[in-house]
Amino acid sequence: MPGLFSLRVLPVVFLAWIVQGCDRAPTTGYADIVFKSGAVYTLDSQKPWAEAVAVKDGVITYVGDEAGVSAHINQETEVISIGEGMLMPGFHDAHMHPMAAGTTYLRCPLDGLSWPDEVLRRLSECEQPLEKGEWLRATGLESSILERQGPGMKLLDDVSAGHPALITGQHGFDAWVNSDAMKIAQAEATQDQLAGEAFVREPESGELTGVLRQKAFSIVWRQATQYSQRALLEGLRLASQYANSLGITSASESAAFPDHWKAYRQADQAGEMTLRVQAALRWEPEMGKDQLVAFEKMREQANGPLFKSNTIKLFIDGDSLFSDASVLDPYESDGGFGFSNYEEQLPGLVTFLDSAGFDLHMHAYGDRAVRNALDAIEIAIRTNPPRERRHQLAHIALVHADDLPRFEELGVTANIQPLWAWMSDERREECEGLGQARCDRLFQFRDLFDSGARVVAGSDWISESMSPLYNIQIALTRQPPGEGGPPWHPEQRVTLEEMLSAYTINAAWQAGQEDVSGSIEVGKAADLIVLDRNLFEVNPMQLKDVRVLRTFLEGEKVYSLHQ
Repeated sequence: MPGLFSLRVLPVVFLAWIVQGCDRAPTTGYADIVFKSGAVYTLDSQKPWAEAVAVKDGVITYVGDEAGVSAHINQETEVISIGEGMLMPGFHDAHMHPMAAGTTYLRCPLDGLSWPDEVLRRLSECEQPLEKGEWLRATGLESSILERQGPGMKLLDDVSAGHPALITGQHGFDAWVNSDAMKIAQAEATQDQLAGEAFVREPESGELTGVLRQKAFSIVWRQATQYSQRALLEGLRLASQYANSLGITSASESAAFPDHWKAYRQADQAGEMTLRVQAALRWEPEMGKDQLVAFEKMREQANGPLFKSNTIKLFIDGDSLFSDASVLDPYESDGGFGFSNYEEQLPGLVTFLDSAGFDLHMHAYGDRAVRNALDAIEIAIRTNPPRERRHQLAHIALVHADDLPRFEELGVTANIQPLWAWMSDERREECEGLGQARCDRLFQFRDLFDSGARVVAGSDWISESMSPLYNIQIALTRQPPGEGGPPWHPEQRVTLEEMLSAYTINAAWQAGQEDVSGSIEVGKAADLIVLDRNLFEVNPMQLKDVRVLRTFLEGEKVYSLHQ
């Protein structure tokens, strides 16, 4: 496991000082690890390519040509040949849910099981060892089963007696629940929510079917995912191992509950983390501004080696463009404007949190949500004293043309999820509700880069794939990830250089880690990955097939393909 950062602060600072003004000059002492004989993509704008890298005590001590690295090698140095592959900085996933997603490994898996026999048999097996009243949690149900009315509550009641049950689909946005879980959702829901589309009903009888969406899903999700600290730590361990295998060395936790924060801090203090984590604390609208006192204390206490928490998460609108993302013009499907949090209270809240020195990670899916968020940030900047701000808007699936330049003007980071940017069945349904004109403006990655915005990228895992290379492939091609096919709005394609920056140095800056990681430079921590191929020599449609051979965090190997 990586050593404590506190033990490495002096070496990092000292090494950075002695090489200042030098062209990656060798330092005294032999390296623990040397990478050579291959391509090194540094993400250092002054020197993007090199041939060799030396690492000592978890810190990069040399970046340069192969001849120069010889002075760093002795009989105890581990020499790694890059070969036909490529060495680069570890990936930073700028928007994901490691703790919540990691605990899915502790749930009853339904992936690949046939409906209904195999699914019901597996649920019955998972129910057997549960104590009375304990949640039956399952995930991976074929999403088509949850379409329309779903399979009904009685079917689930029959295999989950005595246990509230929450069964999520492959994409995680809808759920199938039994009668016990439905009672929990009904007890906490408002009358408007009960009468809305979140509680799916039979069209003729009006009976509840057991399928929950949107707010109803969130109510049950919160109850069902109240795991013990032991389970949360195990979930974090599993998620981190998976992330490391994909070359990820840093993650932005985009919505941490207090128990998640506690588990992160515990793992960090114990020296058990294999990811850097910048956690955004989830703001609950109904709890009001009194939350700030606790959040300030949590920010102060999250000061360990790999875990920081100086960001607050605000949900501005819904999570899809079917009907609940907040839009400027009504949906063609139902005439509505989507779901919107805060409304006229948003500027005051953003100004309040900004004045406390927090950065904001704002979920903004539709163009109205994006505009409202940018307006609120602009007011906060005008109202509060100057400081270095690192606010960001995540998802930004639909952005009005007038708001594109405002990201750069206000210094707001654009946080994109590339894997959504191809013409899937989900996109077709969204386009039916939005109309063609707005459909043509979805996921404007090229326009965001061209506007001068700082762009970072994340997976939103557990929804979709965590793989950075998979996401980068979609951003470059805008084509279906499997068999190919026509690109969706190819004019919005971006370059490999841009996406690698989004996944490394840009995201490191956003997380406040740019002095430590995000590029291969002398004095930075050795957060590095070795790939089996040079990405610049790979067909863009095959990027997702590139393998990560090794992942290092502060010079410690946290993943190896051939262990």
